[in-house]
Amino acid sequence: MSTVEHLVVAPPGNRLVLVNGEEGAGKSTIIRALLRHTPRGARIDAEDIGQTNPCPMDDEFFDLLRRNVAGLVESFWTAGYVNVIAGSFLRNYPDYLAFRRLLNQSPTVFLVELLVDKEVRDHRRVTRAKRTTQEWRDMVDLIPEDRTIRQAAGADYRYVGVDTTGLDVAETVRRIKAAIPEVYARVTRPR
Repeated sequence: MSTVEHLVVAPPGNRLVLVNGEEGAGKSTIIRALLRHTPRGARIDAEDIGQTNPCPMDDEFFDLLRRNVAGLVESFWTAGYVNVIAGSFLRNYPDYLAFRRLLNQSPTVFLVELLVDKEVRDHRRVTRAKRTTQEWRDMVDLIPEDRTIRQAAGADYRYVGVDTTGLDVAETVRRIKAAIPEVYARVTRPR
């Protein structure tokens, strides 16, 4: 008997997978890798749409970035892409709340935080294709690690923490997919 793979029917409505983590955690890489596994999906990497010179990294800049990402998310949903993956634009839980207020719809939200040991993160930052300067890395390192997103009481998202320290991209994606069956579950049915 042959089998056919089908998507599990997810609850109706739009879904948003937010990928968060410190610089070098692998956000851009994972956002790209997740898309090919995401049915009716779209991706937004704020690092791609938020390139400025100079890049102030202040509250005004992050407000602009949130507005741009929210507008793109809404546009993708309107076009029928019900599963949107977005990342690289949240610093903390207050940023998340400000972003949610910008959305006209109430999606199901999954917040994936990529966690990584500092030594591995530092190695990734200097060996990846996306080059940075020592000055940039030093500036980013002054930003304290945020724990408000993972510890937020009453948050309207499901938090998924993935330690990527010893994982390759495929295993990281596999763990995210397993943690979010509403988007990524498949069933095999006899034909």
